[in-house]
Amino acid sequence: IEGGYIRARADRLRGARLVLDTVTVTGTENLMMAAVLAKGETLIENAAREPEVVDLANFLISMGAKIEGAGGDKIVVQGVERLSGTHYEVLPDRIESGTYLVAGAITGGHVRIKNTRPDHLDAVLVKLQEAGAEIAVGDSWVEVDMHGRRPRAVDVRTAPYPAFP
Repeated sequence: IEGGYIRARADRLRGARLVLDTVTVTGTENLMMAAVLAKGETLIENAAREPEVVDLANFLISMGAKIEGAGGDKIVVQGVERLSGTHYEVLPDRIESGTYLVAGAITGGHVRIKNTRPDHLDAVLVKLQEAGAEIAVGDSWVEVDMHGRRPRAVDVRTAPYPAFP
């Protein structure tokens, strides 16, 4: 422990079966990144299914990683010796998109979010529609229009993806 931080070093990690006690995006992503350069196979069970986990897997694969199962609850990573550079476009932020859509609805307004992934916003869009929003969706945009009305109250329960964030 140095300055309140735990510092550790290893020559090379070894693959293992890892069962997460709880679904965690950051935990899944950190384990996936460590496993990419570990020796052998790593199995991550109870993995997070969020689009961000899938996007990280796709990014690592574009660098030469061997990953299967991202987006499901079991991810298998075959360790590789090295990764190479790549060009990659990161996934649009679904939480940010959803936040602006909700803000528009709360104010009774009309909001269009461009350069987003509507297919990642289903849970939010369902609740906005229940609240009285008119929803329009394109390939890479979403529009919410309350026509100056206040949203109706709706019950919301948060849960891991694909549920309401």
